[in-house]
Amino acid sequence: MTKNIIFIFAAFCTLQARADVQPTEKDTVRCMFRYDDTELLQPLQPSYLDGVVVPARGNGNWFVSIAGGTTAFLGTPLGCEDLFGRLKPSYSLAIGKWFTPWVGARINYSGLQFKDGTLAVQEYHHLHADLLWNVLGGSYSRQEQVRWHLAPFAGIGLLHHATNGHNPFAVSYGIQGQYRISKRVSALVELSGATTFQDFDGYGKENRFGDHMLSLTAGFSFHIGRVGWKRAIDPSPYIRRDQWLVERVNALSEENRLYAGQHDRDRRTLAELKKILEIEGLLDKYSHLFDDDDAFDGNRYPKNNYSGLNSLQARLKNRKWDGKSPLDGKGTQSADTIPLCAGQDTLCMQYLARMQNGKECIGSPVYFFFQLNTARLTDTSQTLNLDELARVAKKYGLSVSVIGAADSMTGTASVNNVLSASRADYIAEELIKRGVSGDKITKTHQGGISDYAPNEANRHTKVMLHLK
Repeated sequence: MTKNIIFIFAAFCTLQARADVQPTEKDTVRCMFRYDDTELLQPLQPSYLDGVVVPARGNGNWFVSIAGGTTAFLGTPLGCEDLFGRLKPSYSLAIGKWFTPWVGARINYSGLQFKDGTLAVQEYHHLHADLLWNVLGGSYSRQEQVRWHLAPFAGIGLLHHATNGHNPFAVSYGIQGQYRISKRVSALVELSGATTFQDFDGYGKENRFGDHMLSLTAGFSFHIGRVGWKRAIDPSPYIRRDQWLVERVNALSEENRLYAGQHDRDRRTLAELKKILEIEGLLDKYSHLFDDDDAFDGNRYPKNNYSGLNSLQARLKNRKWDGKSPLDGKGTQSADTIPLCAGQDTLCMQYLARMQNGKECIGSPVYFFFQLNTARLTDTSQTLNLDELARVAKKYGLSVSVIGAADSMTGTASVNNVLSASRADYIAEELIKRGVSGDKITKTHQGGISDYAPNEANRHTKVMLHLK
């Protein structure tokens, strides 16, 4: 009677509490962020900074040029000949390097003949160093290879008069144009000049500028080492993706923390429930509800069961034993006194017949698990199973069936066929190394399968023992 009163009172309080709750409107719309991990990890197409290039390394953008043309000497005093009457042949050789798309330097040698103030033909040599400025260098910030090249230059050097031995200081200047024929060859045209003191040709005042050497040459320039310039990649997209990935990692870490807490609470709840059932005497009745959790711990791997091997050894030693333990029945009779398939049990006879015909394996299969996309065992301790299988197969002359498999969730069908075959080959070779005859081993492969969960469980080789 007391229990009924307590129950009615509790129900009444519950109904009263529900009646006191005032209905309120709640916003049921929630923002959920979803991330496509595969999209985040895809390579980004690089974008480039406008007008920015990467500086050249020491072995890049060197050049050697050779050119030939004509030279006219305009001295003080000038003499009576016009410009075209003063033209004489000349040549030039140069070696240099471009430090940036705009700035370069070179060392140039030129010379041959010129007509002095008396129109006498003389020989000269001109060695000078120049600084070049490519006015079209900005084109490299938009493309790696540029066809046209226009570079004014200026420099200093020495002029040498082969007859009178004068070696005066000279200022060089001019403009050079190039057209790129191929990656390493360009055609060039150069208009240059050099100004030195008036007494270079032996006529005029000392220490006063007044003699000029004008040259027009054409030739080829050969590029050495790395050619061209690398455009600077804009890092902004990569920075944004990294920030996005960091946020994603933080979000996943928070989810894992919540799930770990929930899992811990669920485990404690199950432990308390088992205690309650044990106290109430109901644990045996409901123990099957906890078996999966204890046995698999969240993973459904097929388990190696060695009871079949143990039963086989006992049966081979005791030909009349039906496989049941002598301790299960009454008394303490030995296994030799128990008849084979007592009472002519139909299922027992059928099992023995199928086993003797090789259609049924002895005991349970033994599984060997492999690493992803390899024929390497996940754990070297599995070789202990190989030792025991080989020992039993050799001792009793048993046939061995080896079946390889791969995970169908990863890899193509052709890859999985090859992989499952290689896993079967590996186990077969290991058994042969342990003394099992090769003609006793039958190898097959299943390719990719999805029979077990999680997917890792499908990466295995199954071994079964047969009488035939």
